[in-house]
Amino acid sequence: MTSLPAVALKVGANRVLRGNRFSHPCGNPALAPADERAWRLALVRRAIEVLSTRVEGPTLFEPQEAA
Repeated sequence: MTSLPAVALKVGANRVLRGNRFSHPCGNPALAPADERAWRLALVRRAIEVLSTRVEGPTLFEPQEAA
């Protein structure tokens, strides 16, 4: 999980999940605290999904929007 996916792909990371922003890759301070918690939970669930996905070489995954 990173806010710099191009760097992760360049160094050969097999699974790269795009984070939010450089200063908050795993958070979204623009949201209310409860909404940010839901957003983070959705991001972690997506990361677990990405880890269980078979890939053949460096692959960029996008986060799914929290409901």
